[in-house]
Amino acid sequence: MALLSRGHDVSNLFSIRPYRFVPSLLTVVLCLAWLLPGLIGHEPWKGDEAETMGLIHSILSGMPVAVPTLAGEPWLGVPPLYSIVGAMFAHLFAPWLPAHDAARLAGGFFVLLALLFAGFAGRELYGSEHGRLAALVLVGSVGLWVRAHESIPQTALLAGVAMVGYGAALSVRRAYLGGAIVGTGLGISFMSVGVVETFALAMALLALPVFSPHWRQWRTLQAALMTLLAVAPWLLIWPWALWQAAPSLLIDWWHSQVQARLVFWGASGVTWTAYYFKFLPWFAWPAWPLALWTLWHARREQLTSTGVVLPVAMWLSMTLVLSFTVDPSPDNGLPILIPLAWLAAGSAFTLRRGAANALYWFAMMSFGVVAIAAWIYWSAFDLGVPAQLAAHVRKLQPSYVGDVHPFPVLMAVLYCVAWVVLLVRMQRSPQRPLIAWAAGMALTWGLAASLFERPMDERMGYDGVMKSMQVHLPSRSCVASEGVNAGARAMLDYYLGVQTLRVEDTVAPTCSVLLVEIDADTDVIPTRAGWRAVWHGHRAGNRTEHFILYRKIKRK
Repeated sequence: MALLSRGHDVSNLFSIRPYRFVPSLLTVVLCLAWLLPGLIGHEPWKGDEAETMGLIHSILSGMPVAVPTLAGEPWLGVPPLYSIVGAMFAHLFAPWLPAHDAARLAGGFFVLLALLFAGFAGRELYGSEHGRLAALVLVGSVGLWVRAHESIPQTALLAGVAMVGYGAALSVRRAYLGGAIVGTGLGISFMSVGVVETFALAMALLALPVFSPHWRQWRTLQAALMTLLAVAPWLLIWPWALWQAAPSLLIDWWHSQVQARLVFWGASGVTWTAYYFKFLPWFAWPAWPLALWTLWHARREQLTSTGVVLPVAMWLSMTLVLSFTVDPSPDNGLPILIPLAWLAAGSAFTLRRGAANALYWFAMMSFGVVAIAAWIYWSAFDLGVPAQLAAHVRKLQPSYVGDVHPFPVLMAVLYCVAWVVLLVRMQRSPQRPLIAWAAGMALTWGLAASLFERPMDERMGYDGVMKSMQVHLPSRSCVASEGVNAGARAMLDYYLGVQTLRVEDTVAPTCSVLLVEIDADTDVIPTRAGWRAVWHGHRAGNRTEHFILYRKIKRK
């Protein structure tokens, strides 16, 4: 097929033409330059990363692996795969890294798996040159820019989705191996996030023989049987262990995964959200326009090819199923990027020259402007120049004290120099726009991680507020909490070893100390009858998450 042809010559990508390994080496370097910065060196940040670290800390503290636990309480948000792997990384790197940094390496490991299997699938679907391009499209995806560097279970889901796609593509040639990879990918998806995403992947797999003759053969049945054998341990072992530990928790987990997530059981009746269609223009840029071009180019004769049916089935199934969930978010939409990356990679050698040049120049100018702006803002943060901008950023981050650290600055300079050298050395070729965009994303993340990690750490981390609170906490008596978010409770446990007893529980705790969270930008501390406020604080630069510590007034 013209669209999916193999064997395109990319040796003219660089002026050093005899070295055929250069494109592959460049892809590896770009992927690592994009992924590695920011994985270590900062505290767990507010939100999902703080909650994930709380789950990992519970495992490291000796809590049962079968029962996900956050700050001393069962927490049934996601299955424990990422927590288990994060705890393994924390234990492995304990002599050299703090637990939160080592756990974040687990996220990097899963993202590497996703890039690897996405590349394998691209090769299988379109030809040898397209594997690199599929990985570069993922690196260049705007929606993955920050989230690939966070300690969140959705990174494991990415790896599972990529494995399912590769296994399904491979099963056309090698049924048993492909089926085993599909089953493993489904198992990782199930154990990383849960039922809904795994169900969406299963629906996509069932649609393949309906829309393409490539899967209507005896090998497909062989692959399906192998898939069932490979996925069975993933689907059975942990739920059985949870049932053995606490049958009621397994029932609660199933309710949280199905009835509580899908809109069909909601009180308002059957509704759905268009969120996962509306956020594509920014979240999946530049994959989605390239994916549309692939479909347009294949519209006449190639709509039943494996390179079209597989990614379209996976994207459509996941998007539709997620649209009937009650918790739309960019994190939950991450797996949508994988099939779009495959379709985008399929367009590399058919994209018209004008469109390719437009994307290349847009990437070069956009990231050039972003790089210049990054250095100006760094100068305002750490040097106080220009003065007007420095005054503005001090309002945003009033407690931050600027200081020049040579190593991060040197890394930022190296990223800029490497980006300029790449653009100068890169010759015109069909892959040039995708490489330029991926290099620009690596540049911007490298600058963000080197120049702005300290102010972001101060704004998003809990270390400062926990240390400020610590001196006012009792050494032995219990601490109750009211309205405190799960991430903050997890960080209390991680930093201070304090597990609060929530007032929201059916049995209200009778503690002498009460921690309250209010979502308000105010210096007026609410009074409570019978209690005296002894401390209040918030994360630096964020006053909407305000914590107040009360002590019970002793009656005479």
